Amino acid sequence: MADSHSEIFRSYADAFAHCIGCRACESACPSGVPFHLLEHGSRLSGADSRTVGGPTGLVLRHLDSPFLLRALARAGQGARVVLRGLLGARWRPKLEDAGGWRARWGGLLGTMPVSPGDDQALCGLLDDLLGEKSVPREPPIPCPKAGMRELILFRGCANEGLLPESTRRLEALLRAAGCRISSARGQECCGALAAHTGRPGRAATLRRHNRQALTPLLTRGRPLVVEAAGCGHHLQKDEGGGFAEAVDAAVLLDDLDLPPLRALELTVVYHDPCHARHGQGIGTEPRRLLARIPGLTLREPHEAEMCCGSGGAWGPEHPELSRRLARRKARNLAATGADLVVTANPGCLGQIADGLALEVPRLPILPLTDLLWYAAFTCSA
Repeated sequence: MADSHSEIFRSYADAFAHCIGCRACESACPSGVPFHLLEHGSRLSGADSRTVGGPTGLVLRHLDSPFLLRALARAGQGARVVLRGLLGARWRPKLEDAGGWRARWGGLLGTMPVSPGDDQALCGLLDDLLGEKSVPREPPIPCPKAGMRELILFRGCANEGLLPESTRRLEALLRAAGCRISSARGQECCGALAAHTGRPGRAATLRRHNRQALTPLLTRGRPLVVEAAGCGHHLQKDEGGGFAEAVDAAVLLDDLDLPPLRALELTVVYHDPCHARHGQGIGTEPRRLLARIPGLTLREPHEAEMCCGSGGAWGPEHPELSRRLARRKARNLAATGADLVVTANPGCLGQIADGLALEVPRLPILPLTDLLWYAAFTCSA
């Protein structure tokens, strides 16, 4: 590997250039080879720069702030409205059929993570699936006591910028379960996007800022709750110095006494984010959470261990491969006969939504915590 002109180095570099980084090989490897260390070494050696060029790369390299992500989300939502008005509800397949730059930009718009922007929209979507009308139910107010669980919420950039209402619903669930939530000022993006786009210096700067902001609060065993699986994996496994306190929101919720959940006669299929399933060994916890909802039927998809094709910056860098994986994942999820797809990572949410738009537009997808919020804080009218 020291000789960058050798044939071995070139083949190694080519393999990493096309690798999505899903970590499935780590789960499958009987010897437990730590692929993430090989990946880290490849970046240091220059075998894998993970740079994305052109306008797409320019955009990606500036998307590690909630402010910019919110601006992009608004622009993207406006563009979708225009396209829906010009091309109809199936604007996404029409752009895909057009090919070229139209398909590429259609893919970027289609994979932008979106969840219902307000509670009324979320309730409307799920009410339609259930065929009934729901009304809000006031969340229980836990009695303040010395034993109240204290935690730190990592806001990062993806959920804070693109899915802020889903974050608010997660906070409501945590408070109803008796948690006291703190949030550190000055925390920033976890650094995963910078690492994916070949900017180790930027990733190191973000790591340092987050450590300065979070360390004073991470005392007395407080967990650092992370909503996005990709962020959680990066925070835990970052070779530059991870956060041992980082815990996935689904893992924490599974350990809490949630408020009573209403019965939902729904068939749901859960998609495991790769950085949860393969990167952190998370799989049973979100399923146990869904099993708490009375009346809900959980289906398992074919090829559940396979990536949806998002992979952070990998998707925009390899759009055709990414769309093939998204469509394959969408077909497998739809084949379960589910009414709803649920996942726990913004990148997966957007990627699968795009695949569903191309293959089975009737099938909606939501963040896991949105469905739990609906079951906890609404009741049948």
